[in-house]
Parts: sequence; structure tokens; C-alpha cells
Amino acid sequence: MHFAIVEDLKSDQEILISRIREDCAAHQESVDLSVYESGEAFLADFRRGFCSAVFLDIMLKGEMSGLDTAWKIRGTDEEIPIIFTTTERDFALESYGVHAMDFLVKPVQANALSWCMKRLREVLAAPVVLTVRSILEDRTVISRMIPLDEILYMESVRNGTLLHTTEETIRAAQTYAEIVRQLPDEGRFYECSRGLTVNFSFVTAIADNGEITLSAGDRIFCSRRKLKETLAAYDRYQFMMLRSKGI
Repeated sequence: MHFAIVEDLKSDQEILISRIREDCAAHQESVDLSVYESGEAFLADFRRGFCSAVFLDIMLKGEMSGLDTAWKIRGTDEEIPIIFTTTERDFALESYGVHAMDFLVKPVQANALSWCMKRLREVLAAPVVLTVRSILEDRTVISRMIPLDEILYMESVRNGTLLHTTEETIRAAQTYAEIVRQLPDEGRFYECSRGLTVNFSFVTAIADNGEITLSAGDRIFCSRRKLKETLAAYDRYQFMMLRSKGI
């Protein structure tokens, strides 16, 4: 793991570094830490994939506050976990807008950091691909890894599951339930009908009759029983995406 620490006080840097290293050592994990004293210095190095998470002082001194820095981060990476640190609890509400994963009050205590690290491990362990046993036309079964970002929707069929992707339709030997269990609980994938799960990131419209239009041109139908729930879930997903982009 590689974490960035953006903190302008040396004493707070040292405490956080010590807590993180102690927690990782207790879990027999190695960790690399990059430390910055300003948001500007961090953003000069930051790029998507640069680090696994950012521990960010919300009250940084200088031209950019921690909150300003967080919005810049979200402009590049919508998913990277941001953990705010501060002496002021009142900033917790402001951190909601950039979808901070956690909010640690300084000086950071071991038990608080331990809980944060537990949650961080769960987030970082979320899958980015589905591992499926794909059935070929000659009935040969091969193992494949399908990126989640390419899945439009999936449906239960007899003796397996159909995965409709941006490139092709894949028949998987696993049951629909087995496939769904691999999906991360992040609001992107939603079961709009029994045996039918859609990727909200490809949805362009949901009509009153339950017709769901996807950006690739596909059309699927939400069951009337679940239409209200599906619309609410889609609204939550859209709101989350807009907030993460600072809109």
C-alpha cells in the first residue's frame, strides 16, 4: 500500500506516520508513505493511481485548504479514499461533499486509526473485475476476468448467466447469484428485476413504464414492483457522481 499524508505540522505528521506504521505492522503489511506539507506540493505529484489513499489535513495553511485540495483530487480521481484529519469536528459536514471515507480528530488516536484502516482495507479490496467461467460456442469452458467498467447489465438464464458488456455478450457457467456476490456494494450495480442487474453508470434514462435505456443503445425493463426503488437508487447514484465531481 502507498498512502499520501498531507499535513503542515511536523508533530501531527509524526503521530499519524507512527499510528499507520504500527497498524500495518500488526497486520504484517508493508506500507509506503509520501508526506507533503501543502496541498499544492501534493497536487504537483498527484495523478490517478499515484497512491492508495490520502490522509488530508482539512485546515492546511497556505493558498489551498484541505477541502480545496480534496476537490482538486476529485477532479482527477473520483474513487480514491480521502481521510480528513483536523482538530475541528465542525468540518465533518463540509467533508461530505467530496465523499471523504473517514474523519479523524487530531491527535489521531490508535483506536480511531485502527477502525479507519479496517474500513480502508475493505474499500481497497473491492474487486475491479469479475472472474467468470465463460462457455464458448464449442461448449469449452475457460476462465476470464471481465472489468466491471465494461459490464452494461447481466441476466439470469438457464444453466448460467449472460453478461452484456461494451464489447460482447458472455455466457458464464456460474449462476446469477454466484456472479452477483462478486459485485462491490458501491451503488453502481442494482437489481432492477428478479434475475436482472444493471450498471447505473451506463444508464441514460428510466421511463415511467420501466424501460431503461443504456448509453450503448440497449434497452431493458425494470419490473413495475421495483420501479420506484430503482428510480430512487438511480437518483442516489447520480447524486453521488455529481457530488464527487464537485457539481
